[in-house]
Amino acid sequence: MSTAEDTTTRILDAASELFAERGYNGTTTRAIAQKAGVNEVTLFRRFTNKQGILNALAQKWADGMAGFVVKSLPDPSDTRGTLEALAELEVAQATHVGAAALRLALDAHTAPEVREIMGEGPGGNFSGLVDYLGQRQQAGDLRADVDPRVMAEAFFALTSQMVMSRQVLDVAGEIYEIPIQEATRQTLMLFLSGVSEGVNGGSQR
Repeated sequence: MSTAEDTTTRILDAASELFAERGYNGTTTRAIAQKAGVNEVTLFRRFTNKQGILNALAQKWADGMAGFVVKSLPDPSDTRGTLEALAELEVAQATHVGAAALRLALDAHTAPEVREIMGEGPGGNFSGLVDYLGQRQQAGDLRADVDPRVMAEAFFALTSQMVMSRQVLDVAGEIYEIPIQEATRQTLMLFLSGVSEGVNGGSQR
């Protein structure tokens, strides 16, 4: 990683942590620069302003979302393997950025720039997965009597949203005994058994 890339990464990581702690409106560019260990002028040269930082952060997050990644996976016709890989991505992403994403989702109600920027990632993530699930329906892998939009909503509820639910409800880490990776594996089994036509996704119907 070059020095410039390292600086950019440190700024975005610092912004993510501060957005999670203080929210968008409560975070200043000076605080981000201090936490990242850079001069505020350096921050402005790379991102212009705080909105530019949020935009870059949202793009970075989108690059790891299931609905954006699915088209680049090696064999999307392997429905089960693809959904397992996407579930791992969603869990990893939510574990890493879930706290900041949740706080920014709340800020979106009062900050128009946050609403505009943060609305693009989840929307594209959702529509990308809906498209993929619809394709697998047409291929005969998934049940035709369930709307792919409902399937996508259920998939996210059992992966990334489950991670964020734990972050909200189990702050002390004392409620849920099963590790999130194992919990996700089992809930994905439930998901596949509910939506699969048995071609390569789960039990025969």
